Amino acid sequence: MSVDFWRGLALVTIFVNHIPGNAFEHLTHRNFGFSDATEIFVMLAGVAAALAYLPQFAERRSLPTSFRIVRRAFDLYMAHIVLIVCCGAIIAYAVTATGDTRFFEALHLDILINDTVPGLIGLATLGLQPAYLNILPLYIMLLLMAPFLLLLARIRVGLALAVSAGLYVTAQLLWLNLPTFPSEGWWFLNPLCWQLLFAIGVAIGAMILRGERPVRSPVLFWIAVAYLAVSAVWIVSGFYPSWDIAPVPRFLWDFDKTNLFLPRLLHVLALVYVVTYLPVEAWLRRQAWIAPLVALGRHSLPVFCLGTVIALAGQVIRAVTGGIFPVDVVLIGGGIIAQFILAGVLEWYRTETASAASLRPARR
Repeated sequence: MSVDFWRGLALVTIFVNHIPGNAFEHLTHRNFGFSDATEIFVMLAGVAAALAYLPQFAERRSLPTSFRIVRRAFDLYMAHIVLIVCCGAIIAYAVTATGDTRFFEALHLDILINDTVPGLIGLATLGLQPAYLNILPLYIMLLLMAPFLLLLARIRVGLALAVSAGLYVTAQLLWLNLPTFPSEGWWFLNPLCWQLLFAIGVAIGAMILRGERPVRSPVLFWIAVAYLAVSAVWIVSGFYPSWDIAPVPRFLWDFDKTNLFLPRLLHVLALVYVVTYLPVEAWLRRQAWIAPLVALGRHSLPVFCLGTVIALAGQVIRAVTGGIFPVDVVLIGGGIIAQFILAGVLEWYRTETASAASLRPARR
């Protein structure tokens, strides 16, 4: 339940952040620390992958389970393509209605207009990544890496983390990333670096399956609290130093999101440790109001897709209306309500399907 709750909360936060400039984005936790909801979502994806697939790997059913994972990645791939088509249609309508082609440029969809054939190749190969539509390609790549990671975790979780950390450090030192196409560039969320956070999520999921509790160290807790406090003051004060302390590798001290530099990684880990250390989980289990957020997290893919479409439409509406506060209230409030309604309908369908299956007479 708690995994779905935090994933639902992350989805709401991502939705708010995907309408830049709205009056409510200043309330999300990215304004009070180095990381944002994307880090939480990726870590929880690793936890969910471990809970869903690791028992099958432990039972030596690696091949059919790997096929399930690849099939899930293909579902995400199809959702990503449909999402680009829907969002592209929204932007195309905005350009048609306003005559302002900058909408295409702002979301990097102008490539499909100016270089259609290479653009279609980029679309099919995930090399074309319009703005705000780059989370699913990362998730797809992480799922494709997951069978190998889970195989290592079956042997020893520490081995999986060591291999993942080695790839992370290698990618940072050698500046390895996947190229975009047809425009020259790199993926906005580098899978070779973000896979470490996914692997940490897998390790957490493995601990949950084994019934293990995290190490409860007061010293580690207060170090994490201090780190969160420093990062909050850092971000709120707007302190952005221009120092360069080379030859110390940049990933150790800078805050780049593309390559998940170490300060961002440590921030989300500190946040998770503090929440885990405090009795937050026990308190949440007693709260009835979290049910809608749990439903959001349980149906994360369709909810994310709907939220992304509404967010892109919201960007257009804000650009046309000037971004006044009442419009923000309608966009954010209406978008969140729409996601809750979708999750509620899907939850009702899931429950009804399960009930019908339980009442179906067994075959003789």
